[in-house]
Amino acid sequence: MPRRYKMGTRSTAVEKTKDRIVQAAKELHAAQGIQGTSYTEIADEAGVSMATVYRHFPTLAELIPACASSIIVLQPLTTESVAALFQGKAQSWQRLAWVIQGTCECYERDGGWLQAARREGDLIPPLTEIVQEQQKGLRTLVEAALAGLEVTPRQVQVLAALMDFPLWKSLREMGLTPSEATDQVLQLTRDYLEKEILIYQ
Repeated sequence: MPRRYKMGTRSTAVEKTKDRIVQAAKELHAAQGIQGTSYTEIADEAGVSMATVYRHFPTLAELIPACASSIIVLQPLTTESVAALFQGKAQSWQRLAWVIQGTCECYERDGGWLQAARREGDLIPPLTEIVQEQQKGLRTLVEAALAGLEVTPRQVQVLAALMDFPLWKSLREMGLTPSEATDQVLQLTRDYLEKEILIYQ
């Protein structure tokens, strides 16, 4: 019994260390870019040795997915998880608006890392895959939210683009508050729906 307790304690300590490293990496990546951040800086920020960082994350191919795993909009989606998200939300616009509000909240919370990922996505293969997966996820959410309506692939792409991080980020950079940027994304999406898909619910 004592041995199991010690193993459990050690496992918890390891996870806490990994979490500190990931959080330190995310903060530094957001501030100075992913390629501009060294493992030495991550170790100093996390309060661990560089050997510890390398032991848990030998390369960026391991570190980047760990950073992405803590960001809601970068999580892979399944049919089951999407169905669970929309449980209790019957109307198409209600579902889509709920997705927009949730993604914009995540953009505000993790915007620094998301910006770094988009800026360096073409240079670091794991980032390319993560960004592509996020865009695929947005299209999946749009299709699920508008299930039952006649929606073309092009319309799905446009709606996903309106909901994607770059537009929200651009609105913020033009001086809108997070709430104003979210409201603008909601309005643009609603206007497009009413013009192109004739949805009024």
